[in-house]
This record gives sequence, C-alpha cells and structure tokens, in this order.
Amino acid sequence: MGEAVIQTMNLTKVYKKFTAVSDLSISVNQGDIYALVGQNGAGKTTLLKMICGLTPTTSGKLMLFGNASASELNQARTHMGTMIETPGFYPYLSAKDNLEYYRIQRGGKDQKAVDHALEFVGLADTGNKKFRSFSLGMKQRLGLALAVMDHPDILILDEPINGLDPMGIKEFREIILRLNQENQTTILISSHILGELSQIATTYGFISKGKLVEHISAEDLKEKCRNFLEIDTDDAQKAAQVLKEQFSISNLEVVDRYTLHVGEQMDESGQFVKALVENGILVSQVYRSGINLEEYFVSLMGGKENA
Repeated sequence: MGEAVIQTMNLTKVYKKFTAVSDLSISVNQGDIYALVGQNGAGKTTLLKMICGLTPTTSGKLMLFGNASASELNQARTHMGTMIETPGFYPYLSAKDNLEYYRIQRGGKDQKAVDHALEFVGLADTGNKKFRSFSLGMKQRLGLALAVMDHPDILILDEPINGLDPMGIKEFREIILRLNQENQTTILISSHILGELSQIATTYGFISKGKLVEHISAEDLKEKCRNFLEIDTDDAQKAAQVLKEQFSISNLEVVDRYTLHVGEQMDESGQFVKALVENGILVSQVYRSGINLEEYFVSLMGGKENA
C-alpha cells in the first residue's frame, strides 16, 4: 500500500443551515482508484470541490501529499487533474484547438502535450470537427484529455460516466485503468453506478447525507458480497471433508456445527447432496445465499426508502 496522498480529517462544509459534508474523514493512498459512492445529494461533489480548492471548507483539515498549509495545498494542486464540472470548451473550435487554448493559458511549454493527451483518450483523429458536433462520449473524453494533459499525479473525477452509452462507459473505464496502471495515477472517482465502479475500484468510501458510512477495500467488499451455497447438515465438519475429497473444493467455510458455505461449483448442489447422503450425512436444506453490490449499498444507506 502506498502512502496517503489525500487525507481529510473531520472535513465539514455548511451552507447557511444546510450541512453538505459533516466530519468526513477519508484517506486515499498513492496508486488507489478510490470510488466515492453515494446517492445524488450525498455530498460527493462538495467533498471533491473542497479537495480541489473550488470551495472553502467550514472546518476540519485537508492534507495533500502530507501537506496542509494553504500555500502547500495550492502547490500540491498543480499536480492534480480535475473533471468535476463540464469544462468551458469553445463550441466552434476543434478538440486540438480547445486544448491548445488551455495549454497556452496555463503557460504549458510542452507543445506535444496536446497531441499526447488527445491520443491517450482516443481523440487524435477528430481533425477539424467542431466541439459543438461532438457526441457526449467525445465531450467527456475531451474533458478527460484536459484533466490529464499536464500528467497529474492525482486525478479527480466527479460522475464522469453519467449519461454515457454502454460503449462510451467501456471506453472511459479502459482509459481510467490505463492511467492508473501505466502512469501510476492515483484516481478519486465519484459515482452511483456501482456495477462500473466494481470493475475498476481498489477502495470504496460510501457516504450518505454528508457522512462517511463505510471505508472498505475492494477485496473485503468482494468477500462481503460473495454468493455461496448454504448447506445445513447434521455434521458440517464431516460434510466439508467429503466435498473436499470428492469435488476438490477449497472455497468453503464451516460456519458452525451444522452449517457449511460453499463458494464454488454451485451448480453441482444436487451432486453435493447425493455424495453427502451416501456418506451418512443428513442434509436438511441447501440454498443460494449472499448479496450483490447494489443490495449491499442499499443496506448501508438504511434501506430502499433511503436509497
């Protein structure tokens, strides 16, 4: 695990009488793809804006690369790429001309940066096509190209796949994975599309009503959301031994004296029962159990009425 590059400690943002973010503490380690998950209005965008310096904090502490003073945070943000709101691209300019405008405005000296960024996100062949004629997917990729043009160490993305079709989502996901794996870019991404996040995230932070509900690694979440066969017998230890010997099963857990969980070959439940009975083991019931990621999210948020 890398060192923490983003840390918030009891970060709070209050707008008049409304608390958008409340005492929220997260830690994003170097190399993470940290998925910030919550319903619309949960405080995701507000948190990201505070991290990026787009809105001031009410209270709490923010550290970037281990630094916390105002001047240090401003310097650290020069190593950060952001895509929080739709960038102000000029509709009558091409993709290249739009990025060239921002390169000059930022004082960028690398004249090849624009071409490299466009190639990385798959927009190198757009030629003189005007931004106003771009599809939503192309507009999102151009926004990402702007965010990565200066080779940031941290990339902040707020709901980047909203509104994209399945192909656009797949392309965006592949770009994010390449950034993380090839460039070692740390990524903090917010979304409520859990199925997509589960394919890229290394760590999750679930938030609700401005508060952190749970921080969990992808491995631990996968374990919590795994599906399995629950087999109730009169001797779970003996049943486990039979299944290991006859079916070479290793993914199983003896829960208690009577209950066994099997996490593989679940379509062979009939053969499992037959083998157990033939070995003198009484089987009272067999059924599939477990929850998926969406169900887990709903339970964290307090049930369907709050999801």
